[in-house]
Amino acid sequence: MKFVPKHYSIISDIIYFIKHFQRYEPVVLFLCGVEIILGAATPLAGIYLSKAAIDLVVQGASVQKAVMVLVPFTLLIMAVYTLKTAVSSGKYNYYNSQRDHFMGLLFLKSLKVPYKYTESGEMKKVYWKAYDAISMGDWSALSRMVTGTTNITINILRFLLYSTVIGTLDAWLLLVLDVLAIASYLLDLCQIRYEESLRDEIAEATKKYYCVLDSMGNTKGAKDIRIFGMGHWLAGLRDMVIEKQRGINQKLYKKRSRFEKAGFLLGMVRDMGAYTFLLYKAFEGAIDAGGFVLYFGAITGFSGFITSIMNSLSELRSAANAADYLRAYMEIPGEDDSSGKRHIDGLELPLKIEFKNVSFAYQDAGVDIEDNSSKEKKQVFKNLNLEIKAGEKIALVGVNGAGKTTLVKLLCGMYDPDAGEILINGINRNEFPRKEIYRLFSAVFQEQFVMPCTLGENIAMDKRDNIDAERVWEALSKAGLKEFFNSKDITLKTYMGKDIMKDGINLSGGQQQRLLLARALYKDAPVLVLDEPTAALDPVAESEVYNNYNKYSKGKTALFISHRLASTKFSDRIIMLENGKIIEEGSHNELMGLNGKYAEMFHVQSNYYEKGEEG
Repeated sequence: MKFVPKHYSIISDIIYFIKHFQRYEPVVLFLCGVEIILGAATPLAGIYLSKAAIDLVVQGASVQKAVMVLVPFTLLIMAVYTLKTAVSSGKYNYYNSQRDHFMGLLFLKSLKVPYKYTESGEMKKVYWKAYDAISMGDWSALSRMVTGTTNITINILRFLLYSTVIGTLDAWLLLVLDVLAIASYLLDLCQIRYEESLRDEIAEATKKYYCVLDSMGNTKGAKDIRIFGMGHWLAGLRDMVIEKQRGINQKLYKKRSRFEKAGFLLGMVRDMGAYTFLLYKAFEGAIDAGGFVLYFGAITGFSGFITSIMNSLSELRSAANAADYLRAYMEIPGEDDSSGKRHIDGLELPLKIEFKNVSFAYQDAGVDIEDNSSKEKKQVFKNLNLEIKAGEKIALVGVNGAGKTTLVKLLCGMYDPDAGEILINGINRNEFPRKEIYRLFSAVFQEQFVMPCTLGENIAMDKRDNIDAERVWEALSKAGLKEFFNSKDITLKTYMGKDIMKDGINLSGGQQQRLLLARALYKDAPVLVLDEPTAALDPVAESEVYNNYNKYSKGKTALFISHRLASTKFSDRIIMLENGKIIEEGSHNELMGLNGKYAEMFHVQSNYYEKGEEG
């Protein structure tokens, strides 16, 4: 199922952004209004200034009178133009600051949408397109909506004012010019629609071009490119995508050239016809020299405003297409994390958790997150039944794609079952508010998430003033990092990474994994979930973590995912999954006695380690 964002009209998008500025930065609307008034009036004042100057010359006015009339008029126009420029610059600063504000709103929205959207391939595209709509500087949808709306309003007002001037000369002339203006509009509209029809093709070609370009400039791949002789292959790919882009551009430029030539001919016919009519009126004596200058300026400006209106409309249409993705993402219903008639404070610890006839399938075009090569809807669990006793330590094992991580996401409340129920102490989980469910779990997931903030903030996941320093160091000690940090004079105020602070520290993969383990231990929730916590550790460090496993989970219910089966003997019970089904369960010794899939996998790994030690 492909996600298609709702298409909003340009007017709807303009109203959307007006409401945003009205709420967060109303001064932008005020400055836009002032700029529109000044922008519409300035050119009209200019042509009347020219008329006044010609009239004074024709009338043989004295220099003193000319100065008295023209200088104040000129100074007024200059003041208005200067004020308009100042207003435009001020407006630019204010609405630019709103891009950062919108980025914050988008990020906060991403934390409130149902978790399934964060892993959905289609919704990820929508998120990044929404991000692009506000992150591309002056080309962002927000910026172009402001400038496009302001400019088109100014030029429509200019068009109407100049039409009034031309109408005083001849109503038929105004009608002909309006008809030709509409023809010019339709011609430009055809060009815009043609270019929009190529947008996906252009985007695809551009994506491939930058993908190849990134591969060629990626220092991480430098060794592979040299060792495997990929230089000529990448160069061939580059030439292929460049040729594809060139073909699209040639097709676009040829069509654009035809539209531009047609538009030029139409404009030439319109302007030459209007100027000929103006000269005819002048020779007839219907207008004097000053009037000729006034109407000549009005006709010239009339043509320019039509072009400006079309340019602004094109800008708005492009911005509106980008804004569709922003609005689509911002209008996703947020996760309901507050509803529930029960509260976790009344639960008896340690917790008992039961999966009862649970069925689940990923809905995003059938892509299983653990096996994203699938293009059809894939059932992960069907009528799964699993009971985790109060205080029990469960090891969950199986090959990749067996459903282990999916089970953890269901357990922690990231996903809801399609059928069946998950019980906590015999109570349906849905009876508790979702935000309280999250409080029940301390988890270390496969993905390493270390924020560019201080060590203390990374462990406590809270503001500095709320951090319990003693508990942080205790958690770091349990995770095996305290001694290392002390030896390097690393404090709780030391920044992780160098993104924000140059003197920040970078941790190895194994150290980062220990850091995340310390974060889970600091939270000290009733249920401990460890999803491959030792994947980046060497065997010695891994053994140290497992030796402390019982200490970490004392008095807690614990679920532990592992590929290395040597660790499972620390668990009370081992659950082996295959294709979303429990095929074996029991203690390490019991499963070895069965001589089934678990025993087979254990022997394979044991042989591997024995051979590795011999080597």
